[in-house]
Amino acid sequence: MDSQTHIEFADRLLAIAQRSRAYAVASLFPQIDRHPHVFHRMYAHTVFKAARLVNTGLGTLGGERRQGTIDYEVRRFEEEKVRFRAYMKANSWTLPVADPDAFQSALLAFVSHLYLDTFNQPTQPFAPLSIYCAGQWGLWERIGDFRLTLYTTAVIDRLRRDLFSHRLWRTSDPFAPVTLIQAMLYRLCRLSLERIGEEVVAPAMRAMKLDTQSGTQLARACEFFAEFEAVLIDLHVRHLVSENAAAASAAASENKGKRLAELAG
Repeated sequence: MDSQTHIEFADRLLAIAQRSRAYAVASLFPQIDRHPHVFHRMYAHTVFKAARLVNTGLGTLGGERRQGTIDYEVRRFEEEKVRFRAYMKANSWTLPVADPDAFQSALLAFVSHLYLDTFNQPTQPFAPLSIYCAGQWGLWERIGDFRLTLYTTAVIDRLRRDLFSHRLWRTSDPFAPVTLIQAMLYRLCRLSLERIGEEVVAPAMRAMKLDTQSGTQLARACEFFAEFEAVLIDLHVRHLVSENAAAASAAASENKGKRLAELAG
C-alpha cells in the first residue's frame, strides 16, 4: 500500500494497543530498502531484521547512533529522516522521551507494514528462515492488474477513507502490542498458500526480543485481523471493479463516438 495508508493503519493499531500514535512513523522504516532499487521490498521487509531496524530508526530520529547498527542502514535512515519527520510534523507527533514502551510500539508499526503489504504484492516476511511468500492471492485473481488504477487515481483516497471510517476500529477490543504483532505473524502464515508453517512464528518472536503469547487474547486478535482483511478485500473489489467498469464504459462511448464521426464523414 502507499505510505499514507501504512501510516494510518499503524496509527489505528497503536490506538487499539493504547500506545503513542507517534510510533506510527516506524511503519515507514521498511522503506529504507527502496535504494538501491535491487533491495526494494527485500532487504528490510523481514521480521528477522525488525528489531535492529527499529532500534536504528528510533536512534536516528532521536539524533543518536546506537550500538549494533550497520552502516548501510544508518545511512539510509539518515537519507529518509526528513521524509519521516515530515509525516510526524503533518500529524503533530513527537516521540515520547524515555518511553519504556517505545521498542514494542515501534515494532508493532514496523510489522504492520509487512502485513499490509500483502495486499499489494507477494512478500517474504520471514526470510531468510522461510523464503516463501504471503499475499492476497484470491483478491488478485478477482481484480487483475489493479495498481495503475489504485495508485494513480483518486481510488486510493476513497478506499483509505472508507477503510479507516469502518466500524471495525470503533468496536475492537484493546490488545497489547506483542499480541497484535504475533497475530499478524500468524495471519502472514495463513496467507502463504500453506507454504509457511506456523512454527516460524516462535523464532520470529525471539528475533524481535518478544515473548510468545497464547490464549484467548491471541485468538481474538487473529480474528480481528481476519475481519480486517475481509473488509479491505471488499473495499478493493468495490472500488476497483466500479472504477474499471466506469473506465471501460467511457472508453466504449469514446470509440462509439469515433465510429459515428467516421460514418458521418
